[in-house]
Amino acid sequence: TNQRETVVIWHKATGKPIHNAIVWQDRRTAPLCQKLKKQGLEKKFNKKTGLLLDPYFSGTKIAWMLDKVKGARKRAEKGELLAGTIDSFLIWRLTGGKVHATDATNASRTLVYNIEKNVWDEELLSILNIPIGILPEVKDCADDFGVTEKSQ
Repeated sequence: TNQRETVVIWHKATGKPIHNAIVWQDRRTAPLCQKLKKQGLEKKFNKKTGLLLDPYFSGTKIAWMLDKVKGARKRAEKGELLAGTIDSFLIWRLTGGKVHATDATNASRTLVYNIEKNVWDEELLSILNIPIGILPEVKDCADDFGVTEKSQ
């Protein structure tokens, strides 16, 4: 396993996370999930992602960090931050910040990836107020994910 539902947001320029990673067991976004369910959005999320509207998945965790970490939303909208699950953070770090990517198996666990169209779902991103530009490129599992940087 690679902690598919654990999420990190980091500064594009420095690679430093803006907050500790929020792990898959964390339930802090349960109130947001309940709010979305009360708005009748659970079926929409389920139809597009195949997932239950639950804090287990990383989309609501990204939204939480953007809302709760001071200045995060503004920096994200300015293109200064990147987000992803642990695989994409490690790929970004190992390639010296050259590649911000994931594969569909990881993207499909975020609650914002449309599994029928194989794209980040703009409607779900809008509901959670997540800018698409902070998310990684989704590649095929067998694609080239870059070359590691020489250690210093």
